[in-house]
Amino acid sequence: MSASTKTAAVGITTLLTIAVIAAVNFLVGGVGFGNFRLDLTEDGLYTLSPGTKNILSRINADEPVTIKFYSTNDDRVMPNILKPHARTIEDLLLEYEKQGGGNVSLEVIHPNPDTDEEDKAKEDEIRGMQVNQEGDNIYLGMSVQCLDQKEILPFLSPDDATSLEYEVSRAISKVTNKVKELTDPTKKVIIGFMSAMQIGGNPMAMMQRQRGGEAWAIIQQLRADYEVREVPVSTDKIDKDIKVLLVIHPADISETAEFAIDQYLLGGGNVVAFVDPMSLLAQAMSGQQNPMTGQPGNMINTSSDLTNLFKAWGIDYKKDMVLADMNYRGQLQGRMMPTALQLPAKAINQDSRFTTGLQSFTLMNAGSFGIEKKEGLDVTTLASSSEASEMIDTTAAEKLRREPMTNFTASGKKQVVGIHIKGKFKSAFPNGRPAAPGAPKETGGAEQDATAPAATATTPPVSVTTAPAAAPAPAAAAPTPAAPAPAAAATPKKEEKKDDSLKESIDSERNVIVFSDADMLYDAFCLRQGDLGVGLVTNGGNLPMLLNTVEVLAGGGDLIQVRNRKSPIRPFSKLKEMREVVEEKYRPKLVSLEAERQKIAEQLSKARPQLDLKKGQLLIDQATMNNIKEMEKNSLKIEREVRDIRKEVNKEVEFQKTLLKSLNVFGVPLLVGIVGLLLAMRRRALTAAA
Repeated sequence: MSASTKTAAVGITTLLTIAVIAAVNFLVGGVGFGNFRLDLTEDGLYTLSPGTKNILSRINADEPVTIKFYSTNDDRVMPNILKPHARTIEDLLLEYEKQGGGNVSLEVIHPNPDTDEEDKAKEDEIRGMQVNQEGDNIYLGMSVQCLDQKEILPFLSPDDATSLEYEVSRAISKVTNKVKELTDPTKKVIIGFMSAMQIGGNPMAMMQRQRGGEAWAIIQQLRADYEVREVPVSTDKIDKDIKVLLVIHPADISETAEFAIDQYLLGGGNVVAFVDPMSLLAQAMSGQQNPMTGQPGNMINTSSDLTNLFKAWGIDYKKDMVLADMNYRGQLQGRMMPTALQLPAKAINQDSRFTTGLQSFTLMNAGSFGIEKKEGLDVTTLASSSEASEMIDTTAAEKLRREPMTNFTASGKKQVVGIHIKGKFKSAFPNGRPAAPGAPKETGGAEQDATAPAATATTPPVSVTTAPAAAPAPAAAAPTPAAPAPAAAATPKKEEKKDDSLKESIDSERNVIVFSDADMLYDAFCLRQGDLGVGLVTNGGNLPMLLNTVEVLAGGGDLIQVRNRKSPIRPFSKLKEMREVVEEKYRPKLVSLEAERQKIAEQLSKARPQLDLKKGQLLIDQATMNNIKEMEKNSLKIEREVRDIRKEVNKEVEFQKTLLKSLNVFGVPLLVGIVGLLLAMRRRALTAAA
């Protein structure tokens, strides 16, 4: 065969290969034939997770699920940014239909402006988004229905693309579970919450349209999936039908309430607690006006603790100490603050079912935990600070809201801010139920018998006090001594109360989750405004962590495998790590210069000249003036040094960034070229040998 014939054969083969690939791509991708896809991504981003498959496998054939996907496809109004997102959603829903095995059906509806399909979208409560001055709306949402139970996802924003599968799976799980609950009420899951703050909403304030009336977003989200029951922070008993108890900032909690939590846990419950050494929300909510009386409300202690329970659980916690971390600083009131923590993914336990896949936590004025090993309990750290951290008292933390930190000494160790404790718990109250607040100390047995004669000698028996006041005293009428028996009969011995409290948990599967910050659950630290102006979206891992935790402890862990899937858009975490390393190298010098500049500023304020009111002249001598000039000169010198250091930091970061880009842009093609050259040389050598 000639060289030209070989070349022609290779060309024809190449063209046929391209044609086959194009045909397969059209059949599979263009018309969805078989909906076959090969997912080669590292984390299987485009494959249904095992949790979703478990949910779909439990759908009853007699109770099928119908998904109606509403997507505007009119090019005149549909923004280009939403077109690929709509296609991604449809592809995902086709996977649901395929995996559902006939129990899931998909209807794709295109509600373009002024069509019957638009009316259907409105009937299904799909939210339209106006896109032009003519008032045209676009739609991108879905309804999920099982019998007469329906869940609506009104608008599927690209901002929430990473949680898309979770939202769909959650909706399917919710409608199927509601159908089951109608036939079997015992399947309803109840979540309880306890807090010294008004986190569950204030009905009176809502009626009067006053601030503070709405429940926190976490409570609203839980109410969408579970029956949520508020438990007073002063309670003495917690219902056994509560599956998970949330304890959020239990400020000034009584021993009676702690005992109730203790017995609830030992009896088969699960506890998720958020304490706080310095709650910003408690500070803001203290003294708010009572909508019923118009008077200021109660003051809320800004620190909270579970003293007796923590001791029994092996937790060492100081409620007057706040964690400061120079590596994980976040923003508060427009300033970078070491007590406003922004924990990255590497500070979060990626192996725990409660926190796996979460990329960040936001904490405000958090505390830290020490761990003491207790028999029968296993402790897992869920989140921690960096080694460039230290504990400061609440006074210093409050000062940081007004002034920058000038004196910082890193502890050199990570501080624990979140833990999971599992196992067989011992009671924090081995002696039984504590006395109620304000109740007199009970006595009985030998102690009461010993004190009875003294009481008889000084206090007349109850039966005697009922006699008329004018009656003569019996002791004066007869010389014989009075019998003491009636006194003893009038004060019967008090029966001892039976202690039926639990001393240890009923099994070794009890769980306690504890975080050292309560503010992290507030809306401002869980949500943000969506980029397309379609409302609030999840921000960071605070809210997903709570939902993960409740879901796992409530007995259904399927959705956790969906919610925590990684984003297809990878953040530049390596660049951020490089900047942190560079800043850490220069930080000691910057802190030293800042302290020196602060000292000079104080000296300048003291050396400021005084005004002679009579002569209208400044009273200052030449030596002081020279000293002021020298201090101002030193201050400017320090500012220049600080600027030079910051320039050096930026220069190093930019160099490393350029190096990284160069490796990506030129390194990979160079590597491919070298491999190709080596293969070509090897092929030529084999050809020559033949």
